[in-house]
Amino acid sequence: MITIHKINYGEKLQNGDIKATMELRGLSTETKPSKIENKVVDNGSVFIEIDTGKLFFYDAENEEWKGE
Repeated sequence: MITIHKINYGEKLQNGDIKATMELRGLSTETKPSKIENKVVDNGSVFIEIDTGKLFFYDAENEEWKGE
């Protein structure tokens, strides 16, 4: 299960969603999200795979997670 460890809220979008820079944690087998509930993952968010220790950073321009 993916958990939000830290969150910094940003701008509110027209559709009601909120951009947020987050630190997420989950397993390497889980799909890294671009949105959680009404929170849109913003540029610079971090995903830590708790089983491998790998870090991924969100590239909002290309809408993808980039690993080390």
